[in-house]
Amino acid sequence: MGGTDGMGRAVALDRLERGHEVVIVGRNAAKGAAFLDLAARRGASGRAHFVRADLSLVTGTRAAIAEIRALFPAVDALVLCARHYRSTRAVTEEGVEDNFALFYLSRYVASHEMADLLDAAEEPVIVNVAGPGAPAGEIRWHDLEFEQGYDAMTALMHGGPLNDLLGVGYADDPPSRKVRYVLLNPGTVSTSFSGEYDPATAARIEAVKATARPVEEGIGPIVALLERPPAEPISAWARHDPIPLTGSTFEVAAARRLRTETERLLTTLPRPGRRRYVMSGVSAERLREVLDSPIFATVATIQPDGTPQQSVVWVDRDGDDVLFMVGVGSRKERNLRRDPRVSVLVCPPEAPYGYAAIRGTAVFEPSLSGRLRDDLTMKYTGVPYAEHVARTPEAEAGDVVAVRLVPERTAGRL
Repeated sequence: MGGTDGMGRAVALDRLERGHEVVIVGRNAAKGAAFLDLAARRGASGRAHFVRADLSLVTGTRAAIAEIRALFPAVDALVLCARHYRSTRAVTEEGVEDNFALFYLSRYVASHEMADLLDAAEEPVIVNVAGPGAPAGEIRWHDLEFEQGYDAMTALMHGGPLNDLLGVGYADDPPSRKVRYVLLNPGTVSTSFSGEYDPATAARIEAVKATARPVEEGIGPIVALLERPPAEPISAWARHDPIPLTGSTFEVAAARRLRTETERLLTTLPRPGRRRYVMSGVSAERLREVLDSPIFATVATIQPDGTPQQSVVWVDRDGDDVLFMVGVGSRKERNLRRDPRVSVLVCPPEAPYGYAAIRGTAVFEPSLSGRLRDDLTMKYTGVPYAEHVARTPEAEAGDVVAVRLVPERTAGRL
């Protein structure tokens, strides 16, 4: 799954050169057409196929499987390599965090729901290009989709151990006993590095590309595993070297737990109320810097007559969510309880033409109120709330409640 660019495309072209029939899957129609055109020019037009699908969606992955099923009675090899870096947290149309959806969930669905097609082949193999053996920290069982404290690289790397457990779970309860499941770390390869990067990360990626193996060399381990699948039901490799299946990311109990969590999640899709987070004209890294500074923000809520009501507030953040306080019984609170749509505008004082307008949905969090009041007072005054009020009695607030802005769209010039 994947194959419109990078190593997936290179593997597909290699297979065509060796006389095989190949299907690539991706959502970019132009890249798919370019692949088919190149295949035709190489005399392989009848053996090259492109299935257009959004693999970040379970419905998209299943639609792709249905198209493949209509084309072939059997599949010899399934190569899983689709992933996409996102500097800011995004949620798919089905309500799933994008990294988790594309890098893990689509691979789970494809591995299990194509089992009958693979079982019909003589020597079937799944090659999951995910990075086994790389240090990636512990599984975030409490928050698999990084709803709190999103960090782009951490979220992407989290897909590695999830896929390790996918492979272990596949071998533990195999939908096909013929399939050999292979986890592969191909090393650092100068591939497409598909993603949406902030400027600082983009610069680091270019530096990595300069010293990485070229794609033609990087696909060598994949090709070798396709030509000679290992005998074991599950194996892991760092390029051409086997990796021992030890450590927390290869534990059978953890694999069973993840399989249970995944199957439960699949029964809940699509999850209503979760919307894709879109960012335009704003650097995610710069926005975090601004929100972490003691900047005054303008909160806009909607009055009963539809007109805007604006107030200046202190703000903090939790991952990409924006936190602020409102007085109990205030106009802001009444507006938000009636209509939770809200916008927060921040303008760095040192860059008067720079701004970010963060729009989304307000969620009241009473349990957070006391801590947030103390955190904001310390951030903006340098002293705890009690000390601040003792020094400045007029600053004492009445009852307050914490508000979390869950962003859906951010636009601006920052």
